[in-house]
Amino acid sequence: MSGLTIFTSCSSNDSGDDTPAAAEPLPIAISSTSSEILTIGENFEITGANFLNKDYPTKIFINGTEVTAKEISNTKIVLSIPDGLITGTNTLRVQIKNVNSSVVNFYSITKGWTKLTTLGNLDIQSSSVLDNSKTIFSFVNNITSDNGSFWGAPKKLEAKSTGYEQVYINQSGSYGDFRMIDDKTGALTNTIAGFFTDNGFETQKRIDVDNHFSPAINGLKIGYLDNNICILTTVISGQIYTADKGATITKSDPPAWATIIGSGGGVGTRLSISAFGKSVSDNKFYQVGVLYTPKNGVNNLKNVILQSETGYNNWIVKDSVSKQINSKIYPASYKFVNINKIFGLNNEDKTLYASTDMLQTWNPVKTDVKAFFLRTETQWYIQSGDKLFVTKNSGASWELELELPAGSVINDISFAKTKIIVSGNKGLHYLKLE
Repeated sequence: MSGLTIFTSCSSNDSGDDTPAAAEPLPIAISSTSSEILTIGENFEITGANFLNKDYPTKIFINGTEVTAKEISNTKIVLSIPDGLITGTNTLRVQIKNVNSSVVNFYSITKGWTKLTTLGNLDIQSSSVLDNSKTIFSFVNNITSDNGSFWGAPKKLEAKSTGYEQVYINQSGSYGDFRMIDDKTGALTNTIAGFFTDNGFETQKRIDVDNHFSPAINGLKIGYLDNNICILTTVISGQIYTADKGATITKSDPPAWATIIGSGGGVGTRLSISAFGKSVSDNKFYQVGVLYTPKNGVNNLKNVILQSETGYNNWIVKDSVSKQINSKIYPASYKFVNINKIFGLNNEDKTLYASTDMLQTWNPVKTDVKAFFLRTETQWYIQSGDKLFVTKNSGASWELELELPAGSVINDISFAKTKIIVSGNKGLHYLKLE
């Protein structure tokens, strides 16, 4: 035993410190992000792998400036988009010690108004802005000449890291109306048919109509659309109703008194419906327009209001009175949220009027009005000159909302809970995040 020699090995830590060596960071992989367009203050989620290391802190940089994460795990990072970013493209990377992730791009939009330029110089008839998606759907005139020609086309604008980009939507031909309630569900019309989809128009259900149902060119319109039902309607009060994206439909012909059938089979129109919707006062559907009654070669004009529990059948004439002889309020401008206050515009003196007695009398609301749009019973928007104004107290006071380019023409304003989108001629397109 006395001749036994014992050998021992030394640790690689020559100092004699028993602390384990630091674990070198693994490659950082970013696989996906929650969105490519974000608003200041909105949460941004990044998923991937190797976001944590037990020996070195995780650092996150936006445009080269370090930011603090709200939540971090090995596979997910959640952070809030910081103040100070302007509308535009930004970069993000994750760093642990000397290991960096690939750079991720995202587009930030500040709250307030942002001018959209994706649709160029097209006349934009309307747009659908959605609570449940950043995607924008617009309906445009694809013809850019000023000769009055119209070729209605649906457009889809997706949120990308470089801003909004137009992406393909599977439709060709000329159309008359287009609306989407979410990324997948919506309706499209042309002169002779309505189209319903539940997959963003990858496929669709087509419903054809004849001239007796919808005699006006592009006269088939989307009167009402929500998460449950869609009602297409015509200028002479015919409806197509669906509660299952067109899988089954109920078609209600116009009332017999709305048309005059000529000896050759042609359709003469006696009714011109310009406003269709559900009133917040009683949740009933209403149609507002004008009835033309020929008498001794002259049309005797009457205002007409129709009421229905369902919006597609059992319509009754709620009230009609002889149109005032001196009335110059344009019937095609009629709009309402509550049927007990119908708005109309005098195109000659540019005065906005309101009727609280079923169109029998009119009271002035605002002068110097080119166009008007109703968000709620009390919140209205008007274009006056090249400015957009808003009232939130039924016209008691008005605030400047948006300065517009010279000669602007607003065709439509669409509202979501926290978004507004303005659509107009010559590429007029503004998005507001509230």
